[in-house]
Amino acid sequence: MDSTVAFVIRPMAGSDINGVLAMQAGSFTALAAGHHTAEQLAAHAALIRSTHYRAALAGFRMVVAVAPDGAILGSASWCPAERPSPGARIRKVFVVPGHAGLGLGRRLVEAAEADARTAGHRHFTVRANANAAPFYERLGYRPLREGWMDAAGGIGLPVVFMGKPETQEPAR
Repeated sequence: MDSTVAFVIRPMAGSDINGVLAMQAGSFTALAAGHHTAEQLAAHAALIRSTHYRAALAGFRMVVAVAPDGAILGSASWCPAERPSPGARIRKVFVVPGHAGLGLGRRLVEAAEADARTAGHRHFTVRANANAAPFYERLGYRPLREGWMDAAGGIGLPVVFMGKPETQEPAR
């Protein structure tokens, strides 16, 4: 991570929700544009704006990267996964486009994994959007299968289901 970029990683607070939603929508639209159609990008943005999505965020263990001015720079969360057990699913990993590729996403995923380990989870899975699969591979996740994610309006997005074995330490 560029040492000139100041931020703190902390649990998401209720007052962060609007900033998190705006950051996630902007991040996906900018960073996934080369992998998705305009229709898919719009459907994902609509999904993020939905009341269901907002409510779901409250049920996740989410961490956020926050700049000194309070701007939300990124997010990552986890929730228990049904398989493998005891396992956790890493979710909602987004970084503002200007900070992509600087190590912030890695730090956020590592923070979410550490929190899940503290809760007793040893296996990790992720449903990576097509544009993010190489990022997760660099973190030690391996593709399991390809699939689709439902966005708004019945539009599907290509995803890669990935797993990280129990014995693997965080990649450096």
